[in-house]
Amino acid sequence: MPAAKPAPDATIAARDARRLSTLLEVSQALSGTLNLKSSMQRVLQILIRHHGVVRGMVTLLREGELHVEAIEGFDDRARTISYKLGEGITGQVAQSGKPIVVPRVSKEPEFLNRMPRRADVTRNELSFICVPIVVQRSTVGTLAVDLKFKAERDYESSVKFFGIVSSMIAQALNVQRLVEEERRRLVDENTHLRQELRERYDFSNIIGTSGPTRQMYEQVAQVAQTNTTVLIRGESGTGKELIAHAIHYNSLRAKKPFVKVSCAALPDTLIESELFGYEKGAFTGANARKKGRFELAEAGTIFLDEIGDINMSTQVKLLRVIQEREFERLGGTESVRVNVRVIAATNKDMEKAIAEGTFREDLYYRLNVFTIFVPPLRDRKADMLLLADHFLEKFSREHVTGRATSASSRTRSSGRCSCATARSFTAITCRRRCRRPTPRAPSRACR
Repeated sequence: MPAAKPAPDATIAARDARRLSTLLEVSQALSGTLNLKSSMQRVLQILIRHHGVVRGMVTLLREGELHVEAIEGFDDRARTISYKLGEGITGQVAQSGKPIVVPRVSKEPEFLNRMPRRADVTRNELSFICVPIVVQRSTVGTLAVDLKFKAERDYESSVKFFGIVSSMIAQALNVQRLVEEERRRLVDENTHLRQELRERYDFSNIIGTSGPTRQMYEQVAQVAQTNTTVLIRGESGTGKELIAHAIHYNSLRAKKPFVKVSCAALPDTLIESELFGYEKGAFTGANARKKGRFELAEAGTIFLDEIGDINMSTQVKLLRVIQEREFERLGGTESVRVNVRVIAATNKDMEKAIAEGTFREDLYYRLNVFTIFVPPLRDRKADMLLLADHFLEKFSREHVTGRATSASSRTRSSGRCSCATARSFTAITCRRRCRRPTPRAPSRACR
């Protein structure tokens, strides 16, 4: 006896279950990688494996033409084929934004049949379904599949199914475009900010024309293009960090990180883990590995401000980093190699600290390869008028009071200023700029 045919309802239920399973696989394929071309290739493979698709193709619209983005079941020659809008069935779908079904390819005169391995369509009759890929109400491509011809096939249901697949591809395309736009925006912003930093810390933005300042310019220009370790010395507030920025942003490492560490602000119990990082479980609360400042400054520059305040145990590790360019994280045994330039700064008398035993002499000589002395303001009185004009202009822009006055017309005795540093001079200038004029008492003749 012939086998009983399955009930129509059971066949439909099995088909729907298979389609739901396929949609899950398609979703996983599209979300599993950022390489959209390979994920679309996997989608076509899934359709061939589970839904009787003989061949499949995804085309995307670029520069007014449809170009093949992914194919399965065709020769590689098919990747070079393109369609103009309105050309053939695929071009018509892209132009109209509506799906087209060709039940019998051999009977359709508008079917171009350009693809290799689809030559004899009369002997192996095929059905062709092409659906648009729509992103934000605009057609950006097509999904086309070849199916074996079956007279009883439900083409309406098939179009809906392939339409869902194409909408999932469209969503993946939209996400990729948003990611690409964000990446381009971040790259442009990063380039712009780096250029701003280069301009901000250019030598021309360091104010001063006095003899000590010119000598400092020459030293910075001399050492900037090298990888030499630099020790910047000077009183607090004289602009040592500004000099460190100028060295970095005018060096070959300008496009790499510039990492600042204030050694005086970090307690002795934390400075080692901040500089060198730590391994998971190194101490209570170390739940994951953390990179130190030296690792974060890889291929760039690390600026160790107030180097004279670090403790003796950290000095030993710092000496090894500068000498060998390697260290171990806190709680670790693996050596980490780094390629960083070290710039250090201090306001202390290092020779006196060495004599007192609070600073290692060998570390001092490792740091003191090239020394730049930043002169205090009392030694560069010729720069005071330039600085006063600069700060008055700056504070006038910030407060927009319309009371900007040239310092050359207000400052009469530059030789009598007792300001030691530019920082204190800034504070005095700001105070005078913001001070309100005292109302004058009326004269007796007006009473």
